Amino acid sequence: MATQRIKVFNSAFVRRTASILIIMAILLGLLLAFFQLYQRSLIQTLTQMNNEFVEQVDILSGTLLEIIQNSAMHTFYSGSLIKLRTVDPLTNAERIAGFRDLGNWVSSSTFLSSAMIYNSSADILYTSDGGYTRNASETYHDQATVTLMAAQERHGSRGPIRRQTEDGDTYSFLFFESNMPDRGSLLLNVQAKWYEEQLLGLSSEHNSVVVSNEGQVFVAGDASLTDKVSRIWPTLLTRFDHDSKSHGFILEPGGKSGWMYYEMTNLGGYYLRFFETGTILPGLLAVRNFVLSLLIAVTAILIGGALYILFAFYLPFKAVREALQKDRTGDETVVQQVDRLLVDKMEQRLTKQMDALLQGEELGIINYPASLILVDSSDSETIRRVVTSSTSSPALTSLISFGCAIVVSDESAEQMLELCLNIVDATGARCLYGKSRHSASELAQCYGNLSDLWQQRFLYVGQQVLSETLTNTYQSPLDFETKDTEPLFSSLRAGELDEARAIWKGIFEKIRDANYNDFRFYTRYLLKYLNTMQSELGLESLANASDLFDNLEDVADLHQLLDTIFVRIVAAHVDLRKNHLQQLASKIDERIAAGYHDGNLSAQSIADEMGLNAVYLGRLYRESTGISIGEALKRTRIEQAKRLLIETSDSVKDIASRVGFSNNKYFFVVFKELVGVTPKEFQALEKSGSQ
Repeated sequence: MATQRIKVFNSAFVRRTASILIIMAILLGLLLAFFQLYQRSLIQTLTQMNNEFVEQVDILSGTLLEIIQNSAMHTFYSGSLIKLRTVDPLTNAERIAGFRDLGNWVSSSTFLSSAMIYNSSADILYTSDGGYTRNASETYHDQATVTLMAAQERHGSRGPIRRQTEDGDTYSFLFFESNMPDRGSLLLNVQAKWYEEQLLGLSSEHNSVVVSNEGQVFVAGDASLTDKVSRIWPTLLTRFDHDSKSHGFILEPGGKSGWMYYEMTNLGGYYLRFFETGTILPGLLAVRNFVLSLLIAVTAILIGGALYILFAFYLPFKAVREALQKDRTGDETVVQQVDRLLVDKMEQRLTKQMDALLQGEELGIINYPASLILVDSSDSETIRRVVTSSTSSPALTSLISFGCAIVVSDESAEQMLELCLNIVDATGARCLYGKSRHSASELAQCYGNLSDLWQQRFLYVGQQVLSETLTNTYQSPLDFETKDTEPLFSSLRAGELDEARAIWKGIFEKIRDANYNDFRFYTRYLLKYLNTMQSELGLESLANASDLFDNLEDVADLHQLLDTIFVRIVAAHVDLRKNHLQQLASKIDERIAAGYHDGNLSAQSIADEMGLNAVYLGRLYRESTGISIGEALKRTRIEQAKRLLIETSDSVKDIASRVGFSNNKYFFVVFKELVGVTPKEFQALEKSGSQ
């Protein structure tokens, strides 16, 4: 029978059939290669389009937010409006000035419908239409607005929030000073039509739509897009949950159309753009459809041929192989294949047993007490050899998802350490070992501890052997909360780099004793907040928290990254403060130049006009210019007096009065102090010099 089967393989029909199948397989390979080339071209085109789309939307949303924030900051820190937010009681003049400025900000804006200021310490609400309400939390007709403005967040702004107000559909933005609950808040109501038109302002097509995080359509370039979004939204949600990226694209079933998406983290919601695949590569799409049809036909033929070969040739060959295995007269190649199958089968069985054991299932194959070892290596053959030569105790060794796991019975902690050292010497891989356990459930607990310890390996750089005893330092619950990070952020805003470094050192000393999940949570929270601060300062984020922990091998890299971010934030805040001081000093200099002749002009009067404390304003001016406001005023008046002494024949007394000195003697004293001679002497010297 075997001889007849073998002769069948030598027939011309079989050779011709095999040749045809080989040719068709080559053709199928070429068709598959072409199809993959098409798919790759499509993906590359979509990726390029998506990058351009993300850049366009990023510029759009950033510009839109910057416009609103700039307007808010000018309003929020206006002197008269600061008084509305913080002072109580107000004088009638102060209230009128505040209402006037608030109304001017709204009326001069192209996008604001209204603005409101809430004085939290006095519970007073002021509106841009000139009205105000005491006990606003109880008597104001729009309690939703009062609740929103009284809310406290960790950031200095909140929005946009889409609402129905007296002005119709609006988007509301809330601004206040973080961690200062008694400094009041500002609410800007932006016209919904302007806001939504701006969101699609850079799109030259009518295929864009903006939706909320819940899938609600804010604005659509085409009405038909609303139904399309509702159909694709569940698929998009699944993509968002499984993909940490904030942008990408997704093809609808069939691949004829798809969506590009971008999460606008600074404005809230998602920017979507619909596209049709046929418009991207129309010619290649037709070729693809032809090749796909041909591919289906060739595949069907190959499947038919494979079924024919299965029944005509494989079953006889299987009978021959089984006969060879039965009487063990087969050649060495068959034996080696069988041995390999047996080894693989045994490895799979051991892995299954180990997985069940590490999940707490008792199998009756382990003698207790037993200890667990995890090795970051899949070289199970070498590890088994080391275990066998290092201990005579019963041991179970198998591959798992981590690498390799070993359960050893009746070994002390010292013997486990020695076994780990031998494994490290043989494989060069890291080794983690646990304490002795008395049940499968305890071994499962040990596996969890060692897995957590492995994830925190960056704390133990250069240490090849790690013991479960290191997890004894974990604090649960941890004596630390997110609010404990606030001093760090405050010191960065204040430009105190050394203080920020010291605070981070203290924070790290607390959270390093946490388990991995807690350590990662607080560190990712810190990085996310720092990235927000960088974004607010116009700085590009340096790292993604998820990527950092996926690749972190040395905690020094974390320290270096944070220190770099600290330096960038402090430098940005210093530059902002410097610019602010220069602008403030310029305004004071302009006021002095315009009103030096007024004898009542002084540092105090200038501070009153700007709505600031005179001492505080003087300190800021001196920090910027190196001199006091009074000194700058005296110098300006004397310079103007020198000009008048040269250009006019007025008396010294008249000139003193014209430059703002009501006391003639004091004018003489100041003039001689700054010029070195009296006004008469200066005038005489100038006239003699001109002759």
